[in-house]
Amino acid sequence: MKKNLFISLLIVIFVLSAGVLTAAADPVKVAINPDTKPFKYYDEAGEFAGIDADVINGIAEAEGLEIEFVEMKFEDILDAVASCEVDAAISALTKTENRSKMVHFSSPYVMGLQSVFVRLKNDGLQDISDPAITIIGAKSSTTAEENARIVAERLNLQVKLYPDYAQLFEALENDEIDAAISDELLAKEFVDSYADMMTIGQPLTNEPYAIAVCPDNAELLTTINHGLNEMRRSGKLDEIVLKNLSNN
Repeated sequence: MKKNLFISLLIVIFVLSAGVLTAAADPVKVAINPDTKPFKYYDEAGEFAGIDADVINGIAEAEGLEIEFVEMKFEDILDAVASCEVDAAISALTKTENRSKMVHFSSPYVMGLQSVFVRLKNDGLQDISDPAITIIGAKSSTTAEENARIVAERLNLQVKLYPDYAQLFEALENDEIDAAISDELLAKEFVDSYADMMTIGQPLTNEPYAIAVCPDNAELLTTINHGLNEMRRSGKLDEIVLKNLSNN
């Protein structure tokens, strides 16, 4: 009888332990929109690469997490995190007051300047209030769109929205718009490619990029912030940013 009881207890312990191990091994689902160097894109091997991929992978390494990337349209990401369809998202997301009502945000991992871009041939333009600027563009569902609408209302300008940065800067190159509003780091790939674009005036905003986390998972938020702090302390975070900026 005692032997049977002992065996039964071993079976129960094994089953419970297996359940714990399975739960611990569940990957953290991280949404990402790979559309822009140097933050998030596919490398030659077809893997997610860039600042965002390196940052979340660095946190995973430091904290013993397994990451499962989930590719999404940018405009769908915050809703997916808010509903906990995914556990987190890293995709050059600006931490704002309104967005913080939907999801938790980590501490910032990069600060970005949002600026106004024009063609070099328009080097006489001083800032976005110049009368020669009548149509401005931005990527939809971004803080750049929000700023574009604020500026447009103030200066009575027309706003055109584009689903990605490639189409936004192609429109600027083709003179479909007079100016584009974008984060300077996100615009780098296209400014380098066309080689005839520049910023004018002062940056519109200085914005913190952070990792969005499911609002029901405070433990994951704590883990991500701990990993970020370790990467800052060790200098790895700066290394990731500098490496990606120099490679792109």
